[in-house]
Amino acid sequence: MRILAVDDDPTILDMLRDSLSKQFGFDLECAEDAEEAMTILADPTKSFDCFLLDIMLPGVDGIELCARLRALNDHKTTPVIMITASRTHDLMARAFHAGATDFIFKPLNGIELGARINTAGMLNESLRRERVAHHSLAELTELMKIRRDDSFDLGVAGVDDLNAFENRLLRLPAGCYAMSLVAIKLPQIRNIFDTLEPAEFCRQMVRVAKASVAALSDTRCIIGYAGNGILVAAVLDRSRLNPAEIQTRIEADLTETWMASRIGSDIGADVSVRSISSQRLWSGLSACNMVRDYLGKDAPPEDDAFEAIGGLFDFQI
Repeated sequence: MRILAVDDDPTILDMLRDSLSKQFGFDLECAEDAEEAMTILADPTKSFDCFLLDIMLPGVDGIELCARLRALNDHKTTPVIMITASRTHDLMARAFHAGATDFIFKPLNGIELGARINTAGMLNESLRRERVAHHSLAELTELMKIRRDDSFDLGVAGVDDLNAFENRLLRLPAGCYAMSLVAIKLPQIRNIFDTLEPAEFCRQMVRVAKASVAALSDTRCIIGYAGNGILVAAVLDRSRLNPAEIQTRIEADLTETWMASRIGSDIGADVSVRSISSQRLWSGLSACNMVRDYLGKDAPPEDDAFEAIGGLFDFQI
């Protein structure tokens, strides 16, 4: 397994080199700060299966570096394990929001570290298999068929499919979090689905996802596309979320980008943002269960699908 470790402490790097040697099946490369790490990643001949990031790096910290890694197409799901001496929940929540997979605490234990890395690798493989089972956008293109209730990867940074969304909630450390659960819906999804061609439908869902990410950009949140024109979001913040304000932001964004002429009206910009529950404290598991319960009650009975006549879809905006 190819690993890139980023830490400015020579003692930690020496310990990692001893624990993650080739005799144990690891191929370790080290960097002392985020800039050096990004330079290494810019080399097209190098690829990595896991990242170890110290949170307290000079200059760009480990959390920001994690976010930069997640912005790279090759590393949207590569395991990222954060190294820290702190057990502060806010710090961990920030790291998970940036895309961290797991934490390991100082002082490091070589056996535990190896086990965490192997577990992260297995989780990544499990997520890959789930994405294959539930279809990525590219796979749906090849199949020439899109169901309205499919949850698939929209290819938008900050938005997961439903399985990855649930896994991120379930990976939160044990404990309760101040969290708001909200649903962002297109009330006219059936009309939109029935009116648009498959490629246009997917482009419109990408627009909704991007507008939702922008509207929630000042919060720490996890967002997933659940199918049926529904995005679900878990906003990790002590302050109470204002769904009406979020809805106004999204609709203002969509009004500028929606192809109303193809739909024949402005129904494409009609968005509903509602709280899934008034409860404020959640564990990752209880939040996941509440979202599942909401989607189970909310899902429409129709089993509509687009059938593509021919050609490949182009989902670029």
